[in-house]
Amino acid sequence: MNVKYLVKFASSAFGAVSAVRALTKARHDGDRLRMADAVISAASAAIAVAIVVRDMRDEKNDANRLVDLEENE
Repeated sequence: MNVKYLVKFASSAFGAVSAVRALTKARHDGDRLRMADAVISAASAAIAVAIVVRDMRDEKNDANRLVDLEENE
């Protein structure tokens, strides 16, 4: 696992936690605009995590393909 993926994953997870806290505060205050902003932020963080996971999976598959090619030679 590459360090850049860990950093991206951690920052996205931190963003998700921050969005959940903002959503909780907005619901308590009854502020619909801040609730919408928090929901969009949470969705953005979830998409970022999904992209990082996909990139990690693709990198792992690429590494396996290189090994397969070397074994067949």
